[in-house]
Amino acid sequence: MTEVHHHISNPDSPQIEHRASESRRPFWPRNALLGAGALGILALSLVSGAAAWSASRHSDFSFDTNLAATPIAELADASSVGVTGQVAEIYGNKFVVTDGTARALVETGPAGEGGRLVSPNETVTVQGRFHDGFLHAAAIRHADQRVDELDPPPPPHHGPEEPVEAN
Repeated sequence: MTEVHHHISNPDSPQIEHRASESRRPFWPRNALLGAGALGILALSLVSGAAAWSASRHSDFSFDTNLAATPIAELADASSVGVTGQVAEIYGNKFVVTDGTARALVETGPAGEGGRLVSPNETVTVQGRFHDGFLHAAAIRHADQRVDELDPPPPPHHGPEEPVEAN
């Protein structure tokens, strides 16, 4: 490293020598490069996050008018089922529907919070996925033919319910 010597002359004071290092040049080119790199990483993170969020979304579900209603007594685990019946009871975001053969508990997710999605004694057709004794609703058609499309239920969990501990 080279040093530059500056001499300051003042007739009233002794001569003082100041040293300035050549490393004291402006840092803006290096800072600009670091800033541009940081912005690039941030942009890449945002794009990657958006792509991951989009990939994790379930495909949109719409009411299938061709799906035949299954009697509740005959429901079995299936990815796409439909039942028609009367709303017997409402419990927050869940309700019980009955069709004369049996009763089924319908899970509506966040859309049904507060129990305002259906009314007691209302006739509805519910389509969704039947799993573990619940009908996870994806769409509900009311007697007036209005359809409420809900967020599709998550896919069923496959694998052990709790981690297996090694002895």
